Amino acid sequence: MKISRILWLGVLVTALLTGFAVSASFRAKQVVVVRHNLQASADLQPIRLVQISDLHLKAFGAHEQGLAAQLFALAPDVVILSGDAVDRADALPMLQSFVRAFAPVPVLLVPGNWEHWSGLDFLGLQSMLASSGGQLLLNERWAFSRGGRSLVVMGLDDDTAGQPDLQLLDTRAPSKDALTVLVQHSPAFFDKADVAKRMANQRFDLCLAGHTHGGQFSLGGWAPIRPTGSGRFVAGFYDVAGCPLFVSRGAGTSVLPIRLGAQAEVVVFDL
Repeated sequence: MKISRILWLGVLVTALLTGFAVSASFRAKQVVVVRHNLQASADLQPIRLVQISDLHLKAFGAHEQGLAAQLFALAPDVVILSGDAVDRADALPMLQSFVRAFAPVPVLLVPGNWEHWSGLDFLGLQSMLASSGGQLLLNERWAFSRGGRSLVVMGLDDDTAGQPDLQLLDTRAPSKDALTVLVQHSPAFFDKADVAKRMANQRFDLCLAGHTHGGQFSLGGWAPIRPTGSGRFVAGFYDVAGCPLFVSRGAGTSVLPIRLGAQAEVVVFDL
């Protein structure tokens, strides 16, 4: 009888753990669209920016095609992949298909740690993006104009695995009336003393980061496991020197293909 009870207890625990894993794995593929209206004036036609962070693209199947189609239907002016779009050197063909799904909308890619750690060919990445309607922003600026309004996006290399050019933070946008967005994958970057000092003299309308996955496992906002380079950041808006910083929970997963309490997201900003 005692052995039978232990056996049944083992079966029950196994079933519960299996159910938990299946549920968490299913949730990992559920991506919500989060919207933020940051327009300074309702009289101006907004520039719409879509941030997709930590995609960790491993295929371009029905799920990925559906996500791209859903976001394309939102009529973005620009799509920003804010790091860790892929984590394998052989994933460029899948990324190319994903980027082409947004044509003719420009897609900007700012590197994350996994673009470096995977041994990805950056020249190949740059060439692929250029031929697919995208652009690699590796310590570079990109400018866009529509309807008398202009947007300048500065993309810095990842601080965890790359070499961000801090001197770019000392340069001004070409036009004082342009909207300015700074993208850097690892949010702990924004708390560094040298960065904060430089940012104090340069006001961006918005800064974007990712990397944390919102912890991937989170309980009431408490995310005990986050990657190096996360710092104090988990997800959402933070006030840092020089800009409002938004840290995305990301759209994919890393290490384990499951999420709990940290819903995958893509983010729409109207500026």
